Amino acid sequence: MQTRLKVGSESKLKILVAKGCFEPVGGAERDIMRAIPSLMERFEVSVATLRPSKELEKLCSNLGLKLLIPNDPWIVPNGILDEMLHRKQRASFHAWAKVPGIRDELAIVDGIHLVSGDGSIGILRLVGSETRVHVHYLEPDRGLHENVLHLDVRGKPKRPMIITRLALSFARFSDRRMVRKYVNRENYVVSANSSYSSSKFKSIYGFDAGVIRPTVSASEFTERQTDEEEGAWKEVEDLPEPPWVVTIGGFNWVKGIWECISMLEGSGVGLVVVGRGSDDDLHALKEHAKKSEVDLWVYSNLDLSQLIATMRRSRAVISMAHGEPFGLTAIEALSVGVPALFVDEGGFRDSIIDGICGRLLPRDDYQAWHRAIEIAGDPEVMRKWEVTGRNRIRELNLDPDSQSEFILEALFPNRSPIRVEEE
Repeated sequence: MQTRLKVGSESKLKILVAKGCFEPVGGAERDIMRAIPSLMERFEVSVATLRPSKELEKLCSNLGLKLLIPNDPWIVPNGILDEMLHRKQRASFHAWAKVPGIRDELAIVDGIHLVSGDGSIGILRLVGSETRVHVHYLEPDRGLHENVLHLDVRGKPKRPMIITRLALSFARFSDRRMVRKYVNRENYVVSANSSYSSSKFKSIYGFDAGVIRPTVSASEFTERQTDEEEGAWKEVEDLPEPPWVVTIGGFNWVKGIWECISMLEGSGVGLVVVGRGSDDDLHALKEHAKKSEVDLWVYSNLDLSQLIATMRRSRAVISMAHGEPFGLTAIEALSVGVPALFVDEGGFRDSIIDGICGRLLPRDDYQAWHRAIEIAGDPEVMRKWEVTGRNRIRELNLDPDSQSEFILEALFPNRSPIRVEEE
C-alpha cells in the first residue's frame, strides 16, 4: 500500500458555507461574504441558502462557486401566530429539503460552516452524524429571550409584557429544544460573535460557545478617502450641516436612536441616522428631535461608499444600542479612523478599550457623552485614536483571513486541510 498527498485544487477539503437568508443584506451577511474568498484559499467551497441576495449571487458568479438555492426564494413566516408557534425555524426544515442538489452536496462535503439566522438551523436535519459542523451562532433569538425587542421606538411596551411572555412561552421552549437537539452534538463546534454573546448563549441554552468575532475590511473601510467615496458623497441629497454624529440602525428602541436624540439635547451637535423603519416611527423620531432641538438627518438608502463618507465627515460614530451582540459599527469606525463613542454594554466591550481607542460611556450620564463628543473634535485626540483603533483591529485579528483560519481550526482542529490518500 502506498501513501501519497493529493495536490492542486483537489487536495483541499470540501466545505459548504450555509445561511438561511442572505436577503436582506446586513452585517452578518456582509461578514460571511467578506470571508468567502479567504475560505477558498483553504477549502473547496460551495454555498447554500434559502433566500439569496443579488450581492451573494454576484459574488458566487465572480468566484465560480456552486450556489445551491431553492427554485423560489423562501418566504420567512413572520406573522404573530408564526412567532407564537415557532414556525420560522420549523418551516425551514422542509424548505432546505426541497433545495435542488442539497442532499448530494451534503453527502460529499467534509464540513459545514453554518451562520445562524432565520431558517439556518433547518439544514442540520439533513446532515449526517459523521460530518464536521461549525455553527457561528451570532446571537440567541432576542425576540424570544429578551424584552427589549418588544418595546416601541419610544421604549414603551407594544403590549402588556406579561401577555408577550406568555404568548412566546412555547416558542422559547421550542427554540431551546431545537438548539440543544441539532447544535449540541458530537462533531459540532459552536462559536458566538463576542464574549457577551457567548455568555448569553450559555445562560439560555446551557452549553458553551467559543468566540469568533466579525471582521472589517481595510480595503472597504479605508484609512483615507478614495475618489469613489468623494464622488459618492456629492450624490447624497440633503447633506448634513456640521457638527454631527452618526448612529446606524433601524428605527426601533433596541438600537437606541430615541436615546441618542435625548442625549444630544443641548449639545449643539446634530444627529445623522442611517437606517430604516416604519413611517410612523420615523415621524415619531423627527418629532422627538424637534422638541429636543436636535438637528436630524435620516438616510435609508446610502450605498457603502456614501455610508463611509458620512462616517468620515462626522464628529464621531455613536451608539446607545441595547445588548448589542458585537457591533460591527464600532470596528468600522475604528478602521475609518473616526472617534467611536459607544454605550458601556454588550459586545461593544470586546472591541473598544475606554479612553484608548474610543469611549465606553454610561447610558444615562448625558454630560459624560457631551464631554466625550467635545473631546472627539480635538485633532490630537482624533490622531491618537486613529492609530490605537487600527491597532485594536489588528490585535483582535478582525480581518477575513484570520476569521477563515479560526473557522479552519474550529472545523478541523487536529488535521491539515490536505487530503492523504492510500493506494
